[in-house]
Formats: sequence, structure tokens, C-alpha cells
Amino acid sequence: MARTDDPSTALAWAHDLLGEGGPVDFLLAPTRFVAAERTGDSYALTLERRGLVGVAFGPAPPVDPSWSHALVSDSALGDELGRLRASDHWDFFSLDLAGARGEEPDVVDEARVEPFLAANAPDSAVWPGHPEVVAWYGRRDAAGLAAVAALVRWESGRLVVSSVATRADARGAGHATALVRAVAAAAARRGERWLGLGVGHDNAVAQRVYARCGFVRRAAFTVYRAT
Repeated sequence: MARTDDPSTALAWAHDLLGEGGPVDFLLAPTRFVAAERTGDSYALTLERRGLVGVAFGPAPPVDPSWSHALVSDSALGDELGRLRASDHWDFFSLDLAGARGEEPDVVDEARVEPFLAANAPDSAVWPGHPEVVAWYGRRDAAGLAAVAALVRWESGRLVVSSVATRADARGAGHATALVRAVAAAAARRGERWLGLGVGHDNAVAQRVYARCGFVRRAAFTVYRAT
């Protein structure tokens, strides 16, 4: 097993095992980086975020017993990871923006976004006022604002799309798909190569939207937390 405290080496190892544009590209913020370990077919990243957080891949990833929180992709480790216990599941998708095309999305004022999310997607991960939000975008129909989405820059510097929501009576009309494509094109015009997102593992409707937009699932995380 090899170990490094150099973030550039850690990223190169992730590319070697997982390819470019995967979750490590988005999660590895140099200011949060502690270390990475790898074996021939497995990899683990340790970050500092109110305690040590592990992000692990492969059939037998190195596990640090000091992790207070862990994300394990395609976990075969069961419900317990040392003193941690499985608590949630979510998937990470990314899109190669090379050649991305789409309409220019409408920018939406934050004052309109908050009541829209409260009425149509109250469990959204990102809300107006979040410091990492680059812009809120929307799509309209004859009745007004039909869908919203946030373009967010994580601490790693990578862009993700978040809080995609459609007005309840406008669902099924393709607004979310058109908006996500437009947001991807906006990210490409900013010079980005990859766009990422996280979505609940059981959210099949949203996952179909992202697949139609060209996103590829790169990890299916089991979240382990201290009990």
C-alpha cells in the first residue's frame, strides 16, 4: 500500500484508478486535504472537515479508524465501518463538457428562488445565500417560473449543478432537462471541462433527467457516520 500527503499525487492516483472527472476531482480541496492511500485496485482519500472524512473506492479500500464520517463507493463493507454506521446513500454523476451546447439560461433573482424551493422542493441541498452559489438559473412557461437550478463552485474549484426543482404543476414537460442542459452549456462557456452533481440513490426521476443530459454515474456512495 502506498500513501501520499501531496494533493497532486493523490489526484493523479485517482485518475489512474477512476478516470478523470470523477468524484475525487470535485471533493479534493487542497485546503481540506490530509492524505491519500492506494493499493492495486482500491483508493482512499482523507479530508479535514470538522473531523476527518474518508472517501473510498474499490473492493478493499484502506480505512482509517480515525474517520468521523466516510463515503464509500459501491460499498461491500456492510452496515458498519468500525465505529461508523451506514446512514444514507447518494450517487455522484459528472458530465464531460467538451462540445456542450445549449440555450443561455435565464438568471433568476434569489428573492424569487427561496419561495419557489419552499413550495416545490423543500429538501433542496442548496438555498439562496449559500456562499458557494455562482448563479441561480431558471426556465419559464406561460404561468411564470417553471424550474430553477443553482450553479455552485465547491471548495475544490469544480462546478456542480444543485437544487434542480420544477414547479409541481409543470412537471413532465421537460423543463428540468432543458434547464440542466442550459446550465451545462453555461458552465462550458466559463471554460470548465467537467460538471458534477450529487443525487439521492433512490431518486430515479432526477437520475433519468441527468442521464438524458449526458451525465454518467461515477460513484454510488454509502454514507457512514458516527453513531
